[in-house]
Amino acid sequence: MQSRLSLYSELIRLDRPIGILLLLWPGLWALWIAGEGEPPWWIVLVFIAGTTLMRSAGCAINDYADRDLDGHVQRTSQRPIASGRVSPREALMVAAGLALLAFMLVLLLN
Repeated sequence: MQSRLSLYSELIRLDRPIGILLLLWPGLWALWIAGEGEPPWWIVLVFIAGTTLMRSAGCAINDYADRDLDGHVQRTSQRPIASGRVSPREALMVAAGLALLAFMLVLLLN
């Protein structure tokens, strides 16, 4: 039996980082330009963490929204909610927790 953390990792697609990278690159370029080639390191770290958290929350919300459809599509039928390994309520709680953490990071910025 898979551990809960392993299931949550699958839910938020940590095994597929391309989505995170696609969101990071434009933002990192903007930070680089705004910082005139030297953005503060802590802002870069906050941005990377926030991007990762919000992309992950989005994956959980997407699976929740598609929970009634994913089971009927071969490609998505083994996703954690569709396969019954994670409950819809758990997915919402994971998404809310990740979004809350991302919001807390925003509070570090002006």
